[in-house]
Amino acid sequence: MIYATREHDTQARPRERPEVPHPAKRWVRLSLLPVSFLAWVIGVAQTSTTTLGGYGLPANLPPLFYVGLVLLIVSAGIELAQDELSNLRLALHAGLLVLILYGTGAIVYAEPRYSWFYKTAGVVQYVKVNGHLTPGIDIYQSWPGFFALAAWFDRVAGVNTPLDYGNWAQPVFEVAALPLLFSIYNSLGLSARQRWLGLLLYSAGNWIAQDYFSPQALATVVSLGIMAFVLRWMPAAGSVVVPPSVQEADSSRDSERRASGGHRRVRRREGNGEVPLMTALMLLVFVLAFTHELSPYIIAVQLGVLALLKQIRPRWIPLAVAAITIGYLLPNFSYVDKHYGLLSSIGNFFGNVESPSSLNSGTIPQSQHVIADSADLLSAMIWLLALAGAWLMRGSRRRAIALVLLTFSPILVLFGGAYGNEGILRVYLFSLPWAAALAATALIPFRPRDLIPARLLDRARKRSLGQPIARLPRPAWLGRLAVGPLLPPIALMLAAALFLPAFYGNDEMNVFSASEVTTTSAFLQTAKPGLILCAMDNESLSFTAKYDQFPVGNVFGEYGVIETDPTKMNMATYLARTVVNYTDGLAPGYLMIAPSMQAENADYGYIPADYLTMLADSIRTSKYWKPIFNDDGTVIYEITPAADDIPAGSYNHAPLLSVP
Repeated sequence: MIYATREHDTQARPRERPEVPHPAKRWVRLSLLPVSFLAWVIGVAQTSTTTLGGYGLPANLPPLFYVGLVLLIVSAGIELAQDELSNLRLALHAGLLVLILYGTGAIVYAEPRYSWFYKTAGVVQYVKVNGHLTPGIDIYQSWPGFFALAAWFDRVAGVNTPLDYGNWAQPVFEVAALPLLFSIYNSLGLSARQRWLGLLLYSAGNWIAQDYFSPQALATVVSLGIMAFVLRWMPAAGSVVVPPSVQEADSSRDSERRASGGHRRVRRREGNGEVPLMTALMLLVFVLAFTHELSPYIIAVQLGVLALLKQIRPRWIPLAVAAITIGYLLPNFSYVDKHYGLLSSIGNFFGNVESPSSLNSGTIPQSQHVIADSADLLSAMIWLLALAGAWLMRGSRRRAIALVLLTFSPILVLFGGAYGNEGILRVYLFSLPWAAALAATALIPFRPRDLIPARLLDRARKRSLGQPIARLPRPAWLGRLAVGPLLPPIALMLAAALFLPAFYGNDEMNVFSASEVTTTSAFLQTAKPGLILCAMDNESLSFTAKYDQFPVGNVFGEYGVIETDPTKMNMATYLARTVVNYTDGLAPGYLMIAPSMQAENADYGYIPADYLTMLADSIRTSKYWKPIFNDDGTVIYEITPAADDIPAGSYNHAPLLSVP
């Protein structure tokens, strides 16, 4: 029987004293977290990354690392099953999970991962050295929020380059997201157990790696901040209500809230109170608008969902967000459309879903199939759990509909611009915060009491005048799905097992050796500005303030300079002739071959492996190229004066070269 008041319940049925756990059980519970941390620390200390194979870092991690991760998840499951939840202990679990999953790479690698990190670092250096931005150089300088902030931070902190701290961007951004998500989940009416489980699922499910040192990482945090702000401070009257902390323990300070059905009714703030709130919100939106190109549109859509369902007020908030976003785009529209075909790519649904493997002409190794399958399975697991959670929440219709639409509205991205085979990844990224919330409700379902709207409880309480409320039908699913305390840790264990290969599996190509970064840095600091040809598009170039003076092209790949069968030409001569014709002989030309490029091809099989060997042999024996840097497999060649008199012949008339 469901009662309107906790007091009546205690009169009808005396409160039972909570069972005191056995001292040994309590000792085991309290020791799991520090033991897991210690096992992880020792495991990381034993990790060697000298040689990474096709399966990346997970194959090099020692058993103690996995022991630490497993113990942490077991400990989290035990904490979630307690009668009285400890917010402090659960916060420590959430923080340690982020540290293990995202901090391991920051510790074991000497240099930041990902070639695209070095491009963002170059823009930061440009802003710091020149003191301004130059719109038109590249799209980064047209959306400068992140770069201006990072340049300011470097000056204040006395840091020479983002390379000094870039490794730690991922765990920092992931930790920054946790309190914002906690606030969002609280405002959406999730119980305390669901909120903590949602945070853990978010961390274990975010394999996309958007959280590196980048505008997207900052935009993700700002976007979550906007949603947390609106849901907390601008809810509509009678909208989704906030349940208690749901410790499932009696507390005198919560008695009044429990007496009203365990929910807090939202009251609207009248008068001038909305003005400072709207001012703060629009400021956050503007920061987001000039930080990232896509995120503001997703936020506008998701706020539109909440406004449509009458969850936020005023209901014109999404229109204001869209106006600011479009207003910022208009001055930059011609550049974006010219370089990225914004208008022509609208509606390119199937192109955005297309797999990157369709670009390969070589042989894709088995390890790549395993890594891709892990990412796909992890995404599918989170989405399927989200659908299950939505079904179980159907008794709370408006809340369930809101979460479902927030989860799957990012699919609109696929109908927008072209994202270079990253469209589906962006959909998953933007849907993950909401999918994790729904997944948590599937693993820890609401009690029947949690699904009763506050207005019904209030109405029933008034009618009953303190007497027991007439019984509401017990949801049938509650009897069929007896969800035990083992289900959350099992789901977390599976998510973490899939996360590691999905997130770290490609580190053979994503990690750059210290010698390669040092060689590249020395080259960029001393070389005269000119065209750089790279064997493949995976290099650590572009992280100096002069990055805009070195346009880059690729020898092989989808947009490679060599468009025909390389076995039927002299590649060194063809490339030299292409450089001379592109620069009119007025600027130097360079060619770079590095281990990171060979690793990229080994991982993805873009071209037959012998093509890179043929290129190296051709360049090494050509009179048109000379080596100027050669260190630990990283070789940089410069075109020689002999190329000025190169005989006429075939070359690429329109190489796709761009500022990095």
